[in-house]
Amino acid sequence: MKITNFFAFAMTLMLAVIFAAPVNAQMSPKEKRQTEREKEYYEQQTKETAREVKKLMRKKADKNARKEAKKLKKDDFTVFPGSIPMDKQLEYCWTKQLERDERGTLKYIFADGNGVAGTQTAAEMQAIEAAKLQLAGQISNEINQIVESKIANEQVDRETATTLTKFVAGGKNYIIQQLSYIKPAFKVIREVGDNNLEVAVKLYYNVEEAMIAAEKALEAKARADLEDEADDLIKEINKIFHDGR
Repeated sequence: MKITNFFAFAMTLMLAVIFAAPVNAQMSPKEKRQTEREKEYYEQQTKETAREVKKLMRKKADKNARKEAKKLKKDDFTVFPGSIPMDKQLEYCWTKQLERDERGTLKYIFADGNGVAGTQTAAEMQAIEAAKLQLAGQISNEINQIVESKIANEQVDRETATTLTKFVAGGKNYIIQQLSYIKPAFKVIREVGDNNLEVAVKLYYNVEEAMIAAEKALEAKARADLEDEADDLIKEINKIFHDGR
């Protein structure tokens, strides 16, 4: 069974626990005992399902990690001196990449970045900046999806939505600045050409924290671009992140 199907099943069980709660305060002792047994059963089933989901996630993460590590090693990438083995780094990344919150939605966003330079430090910095730019792009796409959803639900008009979409598209650098320091979850290196090194990294960022950073970034951009006229746009920005989500 697919992981997504397990999550759907788990949510169904949790709802069953909620609705199995007694609605009649005048239940007989026998009925109360039956209700308690049903509650315990549903709770146990939910725990077992959660364990099965984690087991499936670990299995899929391990499979994906071994496959990706094989390709990278074939391309002459190696880990940095003193780092844990490539397979284990990738297994950790894939585990995070598959992790979901209590609503069943992905908990983290991921980005890859590569950098080529004459020194290890310079190549690593380039790779991290490239990955952060990719993260900012993913966050912008998420915001635009929220805007589209609000258009569909008639929570915002087309003209305002167009303004917001253009504004978000121009705010990637502000979003990058708001993202706190991100330590690469995965980092490998190889020699390219005669005197250069290439570094490849993977970054991950909590979705909720990313949206908080994005809101602050867009507010800062509005203040910088519009100064005294920023308040109206900031109200619309706040609605994106809070109204009806």
